[in-house]
Amino acid sequence: QGRAERRENSFLPLPGSYAIVRLVLVGLFVAGMVGCGVTQVAKRTATVHEVRIQQEISPRMMHVRTGDEIQWHNLLSSPIQLGILGTKWQDHVMCEKGFKQFGQVMDLVTIQPQEHVSLCFSKAGTVQYNVWLDPKNLTGSMSATATVRID
Repeated sequence: QGRAERRENSFLPLPGSYAIVRLVLVGLFVAGMVGCGVTQVAKRTATVHEVRIQQEISPRMMHVRTGDEIQWHNLLSSPIQLGILGTKWQDHVMCEKGFKQFGQVMDLVTIQPQEHVSLCFSKAGTVQYNVWLDPKNLTGSMSATATVRID
C-alpha cells in the first residue's frame, strides 16, 4: 500500500530521482558559468575620456585603462562618421552608446551634431579609427588614423 500511495502522489520523488536532480542541477550550473563569461577581465570604471571632433581630432593618441569609457564628441554643425578599424575590438566591448544596430556592434557609426558615441573595453589592446567629416564623401574627407591604447 505504501508504494501505491507514493506513485499516486506526484510530489513525492521516486527512488533514485535525487541523483538525477543533482546531476541536472550541476549540469545547469556548469553551463551557466560557461555561458555567462565568468572570465571577464575588467570592471567598468568611472573614468571618461573625451575625443573632440572638429576640423581636427583631439587628441589623436589617447591612453586609457580597461573599463574606462571613451567618448567621441561631434562638435561640428553637421553629421560625421566614425569608423573603427579591424574586428578584434568588437569581442572586448563591455559598454557602448551609439554603436549597436540590430543587436550587432557596428564598426562605422554616424554621430549627429553636438552628440557623442562611446565605447569601453574589457581587455588591453590598441584601437585605431578614422573620422569622415563629410559622410557623403568617404574618400576626400577622411582624417588621419587616430589611436586609443588600452592598458
